[in-house]
Amino acid sequence: MPAIKFILSILLLIVIASFAVKNMGSVELNYYDFGLQLHTIELPLMVVLMIPLILGFLIAWFMGIFDRFKLKSTIRQQNRSISSMEEELENLKNTPQLPVQAESTTDS
Repeated sequence: MPAIKFILSILLLIVIASFAVKNMGSVELNYYDFGLQLHTIELPLMVVLMIPLILGFLIAWFMGIFDRFKLKSTIRQQNRSISSMEEELENLKNTPQLPVQAESTTDS
């Protein structure tokens, strides 16, 4: 499985590199700053396309890390609960049992 993942990663990098080489033309970006002043910059098209891609990747990665920490916390909590229940079960097994009294039946 790791070999397939590696090969797919290399193929994806080749596609991205060829896309970058073919799209080196400049584009103008207009944006407002915090003072609502209009600014214009020129960037290569590939840079304009890669910035949202990288930001999306980073956001997804951080969300995945958050979910992983949440799952680990839940697992630790459940393991503690299981341990306490196992201890309680052992304590209940080791408690002396009261003898069961047989009911006396009188046939009249």
